[in-house]
Amino acid sequence: MTGSAPGAAAAREGITLRAFALGALGALAIGTGVSYTDTMVRGGRIAQDFGSPVAVFLLVLVAAGLNPLLGCLRRPWSLTRAEVALIYIMALLAAAVPSMGLTSFFLPFLSGAQYYATPENRWAELFLHHVPDWLIPHDPAAIQGFYEGSPTARVDWAAWLPPLLAWTPFLLALYLVMIALMVVMRRQWMDHERLLYPLMQPSLAMLAQDGRRMPPLFRSWLFWLGWAIPFSIGVVNGLHAYHPVVPEIELYGRALLFRGTTPVLPALSFTTVGMTYFLSQDIALGIWVFNVIAKLQQGAFNVLGVTTGERMEWVTVPLLAHQNIGAMTVLVLFGLWVGRRHLGAVLRKAFRGDPAIDDSDEMMSYRAAVFTILGGSLFMLWWLVQTGLPPWVALMTLFMAFVIFQGLTLMVTQGGFFIARTPMNPGNFMVSGFGVEAIGGRGVTALGYTWSWAGEMRIFVMAACANALHLARHCLRGNRRLLLWAMLVAIAASAVGSVWAQLALGYQHGAINMGGFYTGLVKYPSNFIARHLMNDTPWHPGGWLWTAFGGGLMWVLLLAKQRFLWWPIHPMSLPISAMRMTDLIMLSVFLSWLLKLLILKYGGPALYNRGKPLFIGLVAGHFTSMCAWAVIDAFTGMTDNLVYYL
Repeated sequence: MTGSAPGAAAAREGITLRAFALGALGALAIGTGVSYTDTMVRGGRIAQDFGSPVAVFLLVLVAAGLNPLLGCLRRPWSLTRAEVALIYIMALLAAAVPSMGLTSFFLPFLSGAQYYATPENRWAELFLHHVPDWLIPHDPAAIQGFYEGSPTARVDWAAWLPPLLAWTPFLLALYLVMIALMVVMRRQWMDHERLLYPLMQPSLAMLAQDGRRMPPLFRSWLFWLGWAIPFSIGVVNGLHAYHPVVPEIELYGRALLFRGTTPVLPALSFTTVGMTYFLSQDIALGIWVFNVIAKLQQGAFNVLGVTTGERMEWVTVPLLAHQNIGAMTVLVLFGLWVGRRHLGAVLRKAFRGDPAIDDSDEMMSYRAAVFTILGGSLFMLWWLVQTGLPPWVALMTLFMAFVIFQGLTLMVTQGGFFIARTPMNPGNFMVSGFGVEAIGGRGVTALGYTWSWAGEMRIFVMAACANALHLARHCLRGNRRLLLWAMLVAIAASAVGSVWAQLALGYQHGAINMGGFYTGLVKYPSNFIARHLMNDTPWHPGGWLWTAFGGGLMWVLLLAKQRFLWWPIHPMSLPISAMRMTDLIMLSVFLSWLLKLLILKYGGPALYNRGKPLFIGLVAGHFTSMCAWAVIDAFTGMTDNLVYYL
């Protein structure tokens, strides 16, 4: 008995069956619940960004509620730190799928052109004949039933299953390649570059256990003080939607500069204040400094009338979008160059089986990871060609997509960006860079359908996987190979749950009653395709010049940061410095940067460490308020109760 006790304890520090099962149930609940929130409640944006509020909310419920309760009922029933961590890891992966990560774009983009096509917009004439029959549903009655509601409220699976099954291999390859890339980069980022993973610092504190029923963080009065501030404001603003007599506490402002042409959006985001506390000062400084510079650029362009004449969805200033996509490309390539020795070791292990390189602590062997990347990339390339992309366009599209995926993931893991998006998606990059004549009508149409997986790119599996591997390193012992299956099950459960939920809700209530995904955003890819085909959009050489300028600027700044110890600003945030989301967090980043500067100057590391629970509380209270109101609104029938925008 005594001899088996240590083994049993060690087993519970790894992946257990009950944690796996609870994680899978949580993933299914997230998939269905987020889909309902996105489309019917339309309040808290609980899974639209990298912060994954719904996953943090689940962690708070389990760590501070369910687990202490289980411990009170019977001590052996309580979950270990590893088990809670696995549930949270699966929640992170699940949260990357049902909203802007996939489903809330995927279903509208597959069906919107068929429903909204009219003689006036000429979509049927311009591009629908270019779409392969297997790529989208075609039955007019099934499409109308989905958007307007069906008398039987039953999903027309005969119309939807063929395209869903056709997309499944591509999406599986996409997610496997993302996961494999993070396995390859994990040791470089964690051991060699020692990235901070700021988004996971609050979560690691919540996961800490010291043998008592309630984790130490939740016994801190500073945590509850921090938690109470955003939660209380959320209570007031949430009640305002029910009872307008309750005053609303305004957290967002707007001002116009440069002769009224350039908006400035000062806002107070408690999550941003909390997360920025865990950033290095050079990254935090860079976020608000580069945003100020971008505003000056935008203002100067507006006053002087400098423009490319381009129009891009999700882009405010195309010139700055070109500059920023160049900066992001160099950021990624520079990072690969810095990690060339590690990448060389990975390749030696994969192709030669070098015994000096140990990959036993990885979720996948390096050989499996490398061949997954190669095989998955080739399959995705072939699949995209079948949709209508010329091979060279498919290759460039994949390259740019993964540059953006990896660049944004690096910003999440090192820069702590819980809300961000691509400066320019691959479709816009390709048309702007090469023109319609080179790509062809069928190719432009196929580019429009890539927006379902590479459109706004505000949340995706790669970033969730990177954060999950950081948690696993700290919380999971033993063989981590089962972690891959936990991630895949979480993704699959969330995908199945979210697709089923949105289709069922559509046929029951009508998708046109399900908010902006099905009434506004649904038209983005079709407008993109039609605009470029009607205008025969040429390539924009000026865009390439600004892309080169942005890349060169990033290269100089990265070299300065690498070679001069005194250099005070990290250029990590340059690729997203000009977007609206960065405008909204800039003031909060500045306030947190200033607070941390003063704390370190006058209180030193000791005061900084003592203050951590307060700032973690700001994050937890903000996310808890968002998710709590989403649940309350779902039961009461309230809609559009947006307590917090970010």
